[in-house]
Amino acid sequence: MSAATPDPDGSAGLCRRIEQALEAAFATCPPTETVRAARYATLGGGHRWRGRMAVAAGSIFRADAEEAVLPLAAALEMLQAASLTLDDLPSMDDAATRRGRACVHLVFPDWTVDLLPAFLVNLAYHVVAAHAGVPEGCRIRTLVLLGELGTSLAHGQELDLTLVRASESELLECHARKSGSLFAAALAGGALLCGAADADAAALRETGRKLGQAYQILDDLADGPEPDRAGADAGKVTAVSLFGPAAARARAEALLAEALGILDRFGPSAGRLRELLGQALA
Repeated sequence: MSAATPDPDGSAGLCRRIEQALEAAFATCPPTETVRAARYATLGGGHRWRGRMAVAAGSIFRADAEEAVLPLAAALEMLQAASLTLDDLPSMDDAATRRGRACVHLVFPDWTVDLLPAFLVNLAYHVVAAHAGVPEGCRIRTLVLLGELGTSLAHGQELDLTLVRASESELLECHARKSGSLFAAALAGGALLCGAADADAAALRETGRKLGQAYQILDDLADGPEPDRAGADAGKVTAVSLFGPAAARARAEALLAEALGILDRFGPSAGRLRELLGQALA
C-alpha cells in the first residue's frame, strides 16, 4: 500500500505485524514438513479480518490493545487455516484452490495434511497461553472461549455437510457455528484479553455470530445463483438457493444492522470495530 493510499485503521501495518507474529511462532518449531505445510496454509497475505477485529474489539477496553491481542490475532489465523484445510478436503468440499493457489491437500503428503489441523490448533492455543503481556486470568478466560467456540466450529462443519434440505433457522445456525464462531472468538477474545467484563464479552460474542451469518450469506451471493460445486459440496443448500438473491441480501443487511446495533452499548469507543464490520461485508 502506497503512502498516498488511505489506511484509516492502520490495516496494512497490522496485517504485516500479524504475519510477523505467525512467522515468529513457526520459527519456534523444528523445520518439519508439517511446519512447512502450516506456513503454506497461513502465510502469504489476506485481509486478516479476524485478527484485525480482535484488536479493534480490544481497543474498546484498552488503549494499547494491539500489544495485548496480537498473539490472539496470529492464533485466529492458525485456527482459520486449520478450518479451511479441513473444509477443502476431498471428504468435505473437495476444493482445488484456496486464495488463488492449490489447496494444502494437493501440495503436501496425506500424512502431513492429517497432522496439520491438530498442529495448528495446538500451536494457536500455546501462543495465547504463553503470552505474558496480559494477566493469567484474562488468558485463561480467552482459552476457555476458544475451546468452546472450536467445538462449535466442528459442529457447524458437520451441519454444513449433512444439511441437504435446510430450513432458514438451520442454515443460519450452521453459519453461526462456522463463520460466526471464528468472528465471535475474535471479538470476544480480543475483549477478554483487554480485561472486558463477562457481559461486554458476551455482547461482542453475539456481534461476531451475527457478523459470521451475514458474511456467509454474502459469500454465497458472490458464488452466484448456480455455483460450480464439486464433491460433497455439490447440491448443498445455500442462502441463495433457499431465499433467492434479493431476499438473501436483505437478510445479510439485517444481520449486519443487528450486529452494529449491539455495538451501541460501547459508544464511540467501538468506532474502529464498526468500520471494520462494514468493510468486511462491503
